[in-house]
Amino acid sequence: MLERPSKTALANMSAACVGCGKLFPISATSLTAPCGQNLQIKIAPPASVEVLRDMITNSAHRSMWRYEPLLPALQTYASHLQVGGTPLLDLGVQRGARLWLKDDTRNPSGSLKDRASEMVLAVAASQGIDQVVMASTGNAAASIAAVGAAYNARVTVLVPEDIPAPKLAQIRAYGAEVYKIAGGYGAACAVAGRLAQARGAINRTTGVNPFTREGKKTCAYEIAEQMGWRAPDWVIVPTGDGNILSAMGKGFTELLNAGLIEQMPRLVAVQTTAACPIAHEMDAQQHSQRAATTYADSINVRDPMDGPAALAALRASKGCAVTVDDAALSRALLSASSTFGVLLEPSSAAAIAA
Repeated sequence: MLERPSKTALANMSAACVGCGKLFPISATSLTAPCGQNLQIKIAPPASVEVLRDMITNSAHRSMWRYEPLLPALQTYASHLQVGGTPLLDLGVQRGARLWLKDDTRNPSGSLKDRASEMVLAVAASQGIDQVVMASTGNAAASIAAVGAAYNARVTVLVPEDIPAPKLAQIRAYGAEVYKIAGGYGAACAVAGRLAQARGAINRTTGVNPFTREGKKTCAYEIAEQMGWRAPDWVIVPTGDGNILSAMGKGFTELLNAGLIEQMPRLVAVQTTAACPIAHEMDAQQHSQRAATTYADSINVRDPMDGPAALAALRASKGCAVTVDDAALSRALLSASSTFGVLLEPSSAAAIAA
């Protein structure tokens, strides 16, 4: 019988600075390197590839917790919600390429970000923390509010003043405390950090909390398993803060290192012409034309909190970045709904547009 170490404490877990790679201890409330850079959790595979594959395949869980051996928290601390285990839709051959769509609208709040919220709150529960704070442009706030309600946690979210009314209504429906912050997303992030520290709460803000990446990477695990433990050639990721992009890179890299897949997919970061700092960093000449605004509010981030890790993942996979304007988003949204029967929000339609 394979004996696994307890994960009820984080004392034996380490994380690497995404800037210099130096290792540091980590706790649920100490989430950044001393230099201020983000951290990346280090988890070694607990078994050989054959045993690990069997552990996953024979898991009774249909949620993201089927990958428990590769996660920083035990399923013991999972909520009653089913987060993850979402379908991979085969959309057939489009323009000479086989296209698949990972449909994470099936998650409790309708967003991939529930994976991050579930993981952050499981880590918090393992440490006896029942308060969570975060800054968000909308989807992640709705996610933490939904999952936080399942954990019976006190959830406080800081949002920009111009948050769309439907997203604000969804957040409030889950019972979260909501505060509108003047100055945009960056200002909300600063307030969230101070408030979390003052309350002794866990800060779930995307890109600041490395456990968000640990939840989101399960999307890469599912894609590989659903494709018969093969990686696709390309994975196209709508990109705002960069955290989903860095998580997909981490997930596929861990599968490759564990021997569960044989090749790394190339990542594509999709941004709008109104907010494209990662695309600009990859190719300043190609992305010189900027729009003033975009209605893809979920990826409308001009100063990405997880930018360094996202760029590192993009470059390591020999990937690239693409920018799309609102006209392309609108065409993609209508095409996806009328051709495939899938209604996407603008930020998700960015992947189809790309």
